[in-house]
Amino acid sequence: MSDRTWQIIPTSRVFSALYLIVGVILAVNAAVQLKDGVTVLPLISGLAALALVAVAAIGLTRPTSRAQ
Repeated sequence: MSDRTWQIIPTSRVFSALYLIVGVILAVNAAVQLKDGVTVLPLISGLAALALVAVAAIGLTRPTSRAQ
């Protein structure tokens, strides 16, 4: 069996920037939906968007964390 691990951090700066853009768009969308009323799905999507932004920020600021 191969010893394969999941790579969460994007492998290049381009993918990190793309993750960052998508995460910001999703976070703004979730914030707009939450303004109408607190529901579970926009809250979960907002938290996922913030996690995506955090992963993208790690990929952009720490090049050693990216896969070689």
